[in-house]
Amino acid sequence: MKRILLTVNNGYAMFGTTLYVGVLWALHFFWYPGWRKFKVDNYYDQFIPQTTAATKFFTVVVPLMYLALTVMGISERKTRQRWLPLAGIATLTGATAVGQGLIIPINKILAQGITDQDQLDGYFQRWMRYNDIRGVLMTLMWGILMYFFMAKDEPAKPPAGEQP
Repeated sequence: MKRILLTVNNGYAMFGTTLYVGVLWALHFFWYPGWRKFKVDNYYDQFIPQTTAATKFFTVVVPLMYLALTVMGISERKTRQRWLPLAGIATLTGATAVGQGLIIPINKILAQGITDQDQLDGYFQRWMRYNDIRGVLMTLMWGILMYFFMAKDEPAKPPAGEQP
């Protein structure tokens, strides 16, 4: 039963990471590559409800990812993979810090309504740059977790002198 629970836990860490990185890649390549077309009279309806919904969604997903990575770290503390959950926590913390410290404040300003186009363009330029940073961090985390699962799948090596 413990193995099943750890598998579900570790799977959730990968699931949450895949969701997070997928949203960031989609944001960059599909949803807002044309952010420069946003105008003060049209950005609100095309941006604020979506970012508000994403913030609410990831406010639930991310803490559970931290929990899953912590459980993963505890379960791997005596293995050679022990550093991987720690690296996952570090990258998730970096992405969270960028989100909470840099992106959410911009979201709040944009939600109040911007009437100056130059100001709007500046906010969106920073918003995209900060999300690109999160995208790099979460892609790195996805790679770390992929390596974790590949390393776990690696067959154990027999002791020296024994045949496989």
